[in-house]
Amino acid sequence: MAPPQLKRVLSLTDVVLFNVVVIFSVRGMTTAAKMGPVSILLWLLAVGTFFVPLGLTVTELATRDPGVGGFYRWTRDAVGDLHGFMGAWFYWVSNLTYLPSLLIFLAGAIGFVIGKPALGNDPVFVASLSLTVLWLTAWLNIRGLSAGKLLTNGGAIASWAAAVMLILAGAVTYSRLGSANSLSPHAFTALSGGTQTLAYFATLTFALVGLELAPVLGGEIKEPVRTLPRAILISALVIAVLDIVGTLAILVALPTAEISPISGALGAVQAVASRAGLGFVGALVAALVAFSVVGGVSAWLGGAARLPLAIGIDHFLPEPMARLHPKHGTPHIAILFQTVLVSVFIIVSQLGSSVAEAYFVLVDLTIILNFIPFIYLFVALPILRPDRPEPGVVRVPGGKGMAWLVGGAGLLATLLSLGSAVIPAPDVANPAVFEAKLWGGLFAFTLSGYIIYRTCRAPATK
Repeated sequence: MAPPQLKRVLSLTDVVLFNVVVIFSVRGMTTAAKMGPVSILLWLLAVGTFFVPLGLTVTELATRDPGVGGFYRWTRDAVGDLHGFMGAWFYWVSNLTYLPSLLIFLAGAIGFVIGKPALGNDPVFVASLSLTVLWLTAWLNIRGLSAGKLLTNGGAIASWAAAVMLILAGAVTYSRLGSANSLSPHAFTALSGGTQTLAYFATLTFALVGLELAPVLGGEIKEPVRTLPRAILISALVIAVLDIVGTLAILVALPTAEISPISGALGAVQAVASRAGLGFVGALVAALVAFSVVGGVSAWLGGAARLPLAIGIDHFLPEPMARLHPKHGTPHIAILFQTVLVSVFIIVSQLGSSVAEAYFVLVDLTIILNFIPFIYLFVALPILRPDRPEPGVVRVPGGKGMAWLVGGAGLLATLLSLGSAVIPAPDVANPAVFEAKLWGGLFAFTLSGYIIYRTCRAPATK
């Protein structure tokens, strides 16, 4: 089957904003600040051992093969069809639980903005708002990235604006009241060791996932070989700086004890604005954060839907997944299929306490499913590096040995993050049941993916 002819509509600015909206968030800054001043050191470690290797890896592989499907194509070429399929399958499945978590957070943010935070716990409100936003973003993505990128770009700009306002509020608080937390060298380097530090590290590496998503849209990016490296460099620098500076701003404005895991990002925003004497900033930043989440949902929904398209082209999924809309030229069936499944997860998560508990196990499973593809990705970097010169390919500098080093660093950070994800949190009532659900869920997703691959591959092989 000839590859579908997608429309190249994404410019350098669009790809930069796409990266920002899928990776950066005020939620990540407040989660990090809860760890205390040592979070700055952990940010630096996560950036150095995971984010930088990811950026270098994606840059080289994307300039060598910028086609639709991105990392699915790279891992397929490096380790074979089955592993290429399974890596893409895990990544795609992880979005089925990640997108509902974004939308549920959005419902809480909307309640916060309109002065009715209790709505965030109202199942009818949460489900209704989540489904409305989900299907609106699906409709825009089916109409094409020219329409879908309006939400994506707007969400990225809103995310930037929220971070800058929060940083300024933190600076005002510091100038008036000093730092709310110790800024001594010991406070910045006091790693606790053991599983707690590992869990913190995994939390921050997970907050940096996303540079690999834009190349999945390679067939819709203008001059992808030129655009992707520059977009990765610009967005990675901006994201890393904002994450670190934003976390520091929260730390100087709020004692870590007042950064509640319940009220989360919005509670921290309100508290920082209140301490700075800028009460209006809290509601404004919350509104910007809410809009940025809408942009993130649109980006993840549209980007992840290109994976079934690429896999369908290779005949490893049913043929309709490879179809494009006759008018808009988008993978409309893949988008609709994913939207229906996410809708089911949203409804199930609101049905009752026992189902909700199962849902939260799936959210923990999301981290594992999301990180498994990075094992393939970092392994693919040195395997696909030929000895001959490659004009136009932006290689990791330093030869093949450096490619192994970069891939190895990213692989180690990925394995550490995966190791943390399978350790039950301290407040888990029954660790044995938690582990059983986690490993059972991973086995179920793995088996279902393998069955789909073998079932669809057989007719294609014949």
